[in-house]
Amino acid sequence: MAEGAALPAPASGMSRGRIRRAIGAVGVPALIVLVLVGLWEAIKDLGFLPITVPAPSEIGGAFGRSYADLFYHMGPTVLSALSGFVLATLIALMLGAIAVSYRKSEPTILKLGIVVDSIPLIALTPILMVWVGNGLPARIVIATIAALFPLLVGVVQGFKAVDRNVSDLFHILAASRWQRLVKLAFPSALPYLFSALKIAAPLSVLGALIAEWVSADRGLGIMMTYALFSFDVPLAWLTIVAVCCLATSAYGLVAIAERIVVGQPIDAIGAMKGNANG
Repeated sequence: MAEGAALPAPASGMSRGRIRRAIGAVGVPALIVLVLVGLWEAIKDLGFLPITVPAPSEIGGAFGRSYADLFYHMGPTVLSALSGFVLATLIALMLGAIAVSYRKSEPTILKLGIVVDSIPLIALTPILMVWVGNGLPARIVIATIAALFPLLVGVVQGFKAVDRNVSDLFHILAASRWQRLVKLAFPSALPYLFSALKIAAPLSVLGALIAEWVSADRGLGIMMTYALFSFDVPLAWLTIVAVCCLATSAYGLVAIAERIVVGQPIDAIGAMKGNANG
């Protein structure tokens, strides 16, 4: 009984260890950022940076006077990026399901994805604006195209990464294609899918930004353009920081969802390389 009473002690030690790891995971990067910002400010004060690079304090001053405009323009960018991200995920899942269910279609689908991904968005955007218009639908289409290819590759690789023994069992049980896809392929594809989602989430923000550069009345892209044309350097850098924060937040939210759904993240990219080498 005395030995049993001493069992809770290791749990407390494990809890403290987790707290230390969490503090290290957050505190160390935050400390590095603070040091870099301090060095940036000092170098600017010493006059070693050009006029096109403001000090962090100047960027903070731009936020103080323009935060209302920043959040006003941030809304459409988030909406375009999020809509494009969701739409790209649905399209990738649909095309991946077709590629795995009908193996002869896989090379065609992947080649189509490569062709679309190889076209520079900055060149494709004006053409799509002519076809679709310069409203929200066009910006969603651009964000979708920007995020589609990594999702398509991740879905196809994930759907194919099923355990052979389990696949044979499904075959013995005469499972339908739909049952094999939903109950076998999709759960096996989750690590690959989340790896692709983490790549695609920032890309959807970039796609929305590019679309706003070309034609938009609201959005961080048009705010950045106005700031550049008026040579308001701190405001231009403020929009850059805002876009970086959006892209980082998108990646972080997908990573959190991965922790919740999958648990410990799996190096799916490494697994892809291993399968290729094998």
